[in-house]
Amino acid sequence: MKNILIRYCNILQFKFISFILISLIFSGCLSIKPSTTKTGKNYFETFYVGEEGTQYFIKPILFKEETSNEDLMLDITFRYRNEIKDSAIVNFTIKSLILYKTIDSLKLSNKDIKIESDQLVLLFNEKSKTAFTSRYSTKFSLKEIKEIFNNDAWKMIIYNQNKIATYKPPNKTIRTINTIRDRVFVLL
Repeated sequence: MKNILIRYCNILQFKFISFILISLIFSGCLSIKPSTTKTGKNYFETFYVGEEGTQYFIKPILFKEETSNEDLMLDITFRYRNEIKDSAIVNFTIKSLILYKTIDSLKLSNKDIKIESDQLVLLFNEKSKTAFTSRYSTKFSLKEIKEIFNNDAWKMIIYNQNKIATYKPPNKTIRTINTIRDRVFVLL
């Protein structure tokens, strides 16, 4: 009887220790994040890309059209290592009642600098129940993108055939621009 009781206690002890170990392993797996990825809250992510340095992804930043209240989301991707010598990919998405099949050019400006591109590539158009979503991509010099972040009074103008749409940042976006400048572009 004593042997059975000892065996039963050993089994219970083994199960308890196994449960604790499995729980620790499982909770540890949930909190693992790749060591090559850093985040800046909701503003940006960085990825180490070896010889090419670090790739930065500036998460979508919201802009509002002045008259129609359309939304434009802008995101930026670039690589940097020791010196500015590359371009930045600038993607933007417009949510609108109007379908943007083509865009002639995009101008990004603030009080200090104006940059413009007429090399816009349509990535896709989608229709939802209430609006259209149009996604475009272009490139700007990384030096110009760094300069645009030096001042948060941004204005984006989309030239589309006969229509000119002007987008400005709401107050939350202005704070986002300043945070990105202070945490990313100060390093370049």
